[in-house]
Amino acid sequence: MSMLGVVARRARCGYRRAIYTNRAFLFLCIAFALSSSFSRIALFDLANKAIIAFMCLAILVFFNQRAQPKYSYLILAITGALHVISLAFPLSPKDGIATYFTFAFWVLFWLYLAQNIEMFIKAAFDARDILQSALKVWTCVTAFSFLLPFCYKYGWGGGRYFTSFTTDSFEIAPVAMFMLALNILLFSFDKNKVKALAYSAVPLACVFAAGTRTYLIVVMLEFILLLRMIIEKPIAFWVVLTGVVLACFYIAAATNIGQKFESAMFETTDVNVFLEVFTNGRSEFWQVDLKAFLASDWFTKLFGHGFSYVYELNLNAIGMRLYAHNDFLNVLLNFGIMGLLVYFASFFPIMSCMKRFGGVSWGLCGIFFVMWFFNAFFNMIYVYAVAVIAMGVLAAAMIAAGKESSWLPESESGPSIN
Repeated sequence: MSMLGVVARRARCGYRRAIYTNRAFLFLCIAFALSSSFSRIALFDLANKAIIAFMCLAILVFFNQRAQPKYSYLILAITGALHVISLAFPLSPKDGIATYFTFAFWVLFWLYLAQNIEMFIKAAFDARDILQSALKVWTCVTAFSFLLPFCYKYGWGGGRYFTSFTTDSFEIAPVAMFMLALNILLFSFDKNKVKALAYSAVPLACVFAAGTRTYLIVVMLEFILLLRMIIEKPIAFWVVLTGVVLACFYIAAATNIGQKFESAMFETTDVNVFLEVFTNGRSEFWQVDLKAFLASDWFTKLFGHGFSYVYELNLNAIGMRLYAHNDFLNVLLNFGIMGLLVYFASFFPIMSCMKRFGGVSWGLCGIFFVMWFFNAFFNMIYVYAVAVIAMGVLAAAMIAAGKESSWLPESESGPSIN
């Protein structure tokens, strides 16, 4: 065999291994979302930690199988250095294990997706029957859990909020966001409008019943994105959108989540009080966190104060051991300005992919951007791995819809994707 033949054979073998790694990563994403739906059970909570570790490993293996741009390796090197520096600061035994790898997963996930989005979509297309089955199982189980009294808990204002088989409404809401993104991805493949709308019902019911204002707005934007993909005529879309918005106001007013909006918007005229109520008290410790960053020395401004600092800072300020509930402040305090640059450098390339590969419209890109920014600013997204993956799946769906012929079988569009 000639040298060129050997090289070509090795390239084909490497490509096949990369395909298998992509499929493994996709299945891990699905397993993580399903496992997150049962986090109330200790075994599933433990499984989640193992799955996310395997996802990080799968991405690193993939990077070894297929050469990545030099800037990706540079960002990875900086991320590694930032973690080493953060580990040099005092650590608290109260920190959960997830504290130490959520930022690393954010970086790895977006670097992987931005450079390999087409291969990820092809893996999803090949496995679309499995993805549909996962969505169907989750929908049935979650719909049934609405009937179970122990799947609710009392929270803000004494209201009764839906948690399903998770421990908190902020755990079921990101899963609902993921499942709606998965539904949109499947719609981009089969174009079945009725099925897409039907499978949107349970995720939407989850965010209304869970009482999380941030995720209600984010998931509604996600649903609007699906509507825009379904309804191509602008006039028809705006008519339907008007009806959807009115229906949302009516449903919110009839559920406990309406009390949260009402308290923020109608019970005070003081701007500071409004912000405190609307952000559920977060604006109070945001000021503390920002002042602490501005008062830092040059080294900690550049590289951060380590993993535990923000928790102890907020504990001393408000008597509660919380992270910043704002991606930008949390990253600045943990990893400094360098960390925030890495955060943006990892995420923004996917926006370019949406335009470059999928020809996604500016309007849909704008919805995607607002979903990320709103969640990152008012709640935090990078610490919720399910929400991070949901955004990635949504980006894949938008690109797949823009290049639908690339994923169709040979009988419909020419050469097979295999």
